[in-house]
Amino acid sequence: MTSPKGDVRMSRKKKSSLRKPRVADEIIAGMRELQRMMDDAKTPEQVFTVKTIEIPDPRIYRATEVRELRDSLRVSQAVFAHLLGVSLVLVKSWERGSREPGLMARRLLDTIRADPARWLNSVQEMAVV
Repeated sequence: MTSPKGDVRMSRKKKSSLRKPRVADEIIAGMRELQRMMDDAKTPEQVFTVKTIEIPDPRIYRATEVRELRDSLRVSQAVFAHLLGVSLVLVKSWERGSREPGLMARRLLDTIRADPARWLNSVQEMAVV
């Protein structure tokens, strides 16, 4: 198709074939796959890769344990808070025992406890000389 100015334009049919599949099309394809599974009297485990994993809860950290972990890195409360991505007030309240670290913080504390040398390197790399 040529415009009055002489440039060539793609036809509507060609343009639509180049576009990404719509979400609705993907949903319909998935529903058809589920219908085939049910028609064949199969379970999801027979058709799809199904994995079950168990993730243990992180350990509970008491005030003294948070302090000992921070001390093992030889950093201030402010640096420790920055390293964990939490506020200084929160680290202080953990170490006073007025609050306990939440689930995500405990997972992070577990990784620090498992490999403090790695975290010490992180602290040294963050240090401004």
